[in-house]
Amino acid sequence: MSSDESSDNIFGEERILGKNKVRVFIASRKRLGQWPTGITFLLTAANIPLSKYLTIRDALLSTNQMVVGYMINALNPPIGNHRHKAQNVRDVFDELQTEVRGIDTFDIVGHSVGGKIALLVAALHNDDNVIRNVIALDPVDQSPVEFTRAKKEKCLSLPGAKAKQPSSASSKKMTSIKSAKAAATALGKSVEELLIDDHMIQFTLTHTDTGFFVKNEHNARAIHKFNPHTKLINHRNAGHMCYCDDDDSRVSWKAVMNMANNGNPDRNRICKEETIAIIKNKNVRSSVGKGLKNAKKDVVDSFKDFKKDAEGVARGGMASVMGKKMMGF
Repeated sequence: MSSDESSDNIFGEERILGKNKVRVFIASRKRLGQWPTGITFLLTAANIPLSKYLTIRDALLSTNQMVVGYMINALNPPIGNHRHKAQNVRDVFDELQTEVRGIDTFDIVGHSVGGKIALLVAALHNDDNVIRNVIALDPVDQSPVEFTRAKKEKCLSLPGAKAKQPSSASSKKMTSIKSAKAAATALGKSVEELLIDDHMIQFTLTHTDTGFFVKNEHNARAIHKFNPHTKLINHRNAGHMCYCDDDDSRVSWKAVMNMANNGNPDRNRICKEETIAIIKNKNVRSSVGKGLKNAKKDVVDSFKDFKKDAEGVARGGMASVMGKKMMGF
């Protein structure tokens, strides 16, 4: 067991769950003797320990969630890694569901490759509509590409389907409508109103402009372009690792990231605070604050920032080689 893996004991109780005997860490906080009201998976960036995500864990605990931490080892298995991890998430939930009464849905928060895996769970393992919210923090759709392939017909799509127990009137109309926008139009509602009323999966993607190893055509903006029913929040001038906690004891991963542009410190702090607010509000399925732009402005901002992404890649220089190996790309 590596030192990074052992540090994950700080996160919560170690459990071995699922068909593939997945090692996860579970944190929960009982309120007035009550069981948690929901289950949220927290998927790390590639090979980043859970101890870097204690602030996000605590934000979830404050909303009375059972938090299932899953450290994403991007090196094992060497083939089919991301899809394998996505299947593991679903298997772990199925086993946990037998232990926790009254909870038949779950949410996912994922960072970087963990964000991409969170999207894979929704795309491949949600036939019974048990996922409510997916928050993908600067997701990276690479190695392999799944959602942003050159030929759109070969891309995986994020579901716009309703989750459990929709109203009967909405259900009849939804069965013949594939896209969230078409469904909203047919019902005379906005997409957000439909998400709230019919419990469709709510997808929130964040995007930074400093991930030197993240290609423009496979970043959060690209995923959003292929799946316009998702919400995109631009965290400009923030570093790809801004969602992690600072750590003065082990700097190997952080040193590599700092060799390139890891964002403005003030922007890192602001974007992390905004992300915590988004996470805390995901359960009420309402507005997530000033960072959540309307869809029209998101699209305009997307085109304006492509130049910045190119400059970020150029700044990466030699750090990109080291970073790709460490981050599993």
